Amino acid sequence: MAARTAGCDCRWELELEWSSEGRSGTVRINDGGRPFRTTGIRGRPTHAYDTETRRWTAAQD
Repeated sequence: MAARTAGCDCRWELELEWSSEGRSGTVRINDGGRPFRTTGIRGRPTHAYDTETRRWTAAQD
């Protein structure tokens, strides 16, 4: 899953409906009780986390 925006400051949560072996429910997924936040990056520097080196690096355009 990826969340992207070009020009807004968005706060959001995910509600996942599930079912298994005759049971079902809804799970709310967020950031420890707070909504996730996604902001626009147009004209701003971006970084990516490299999981192999465990470091933040400048993202390539």
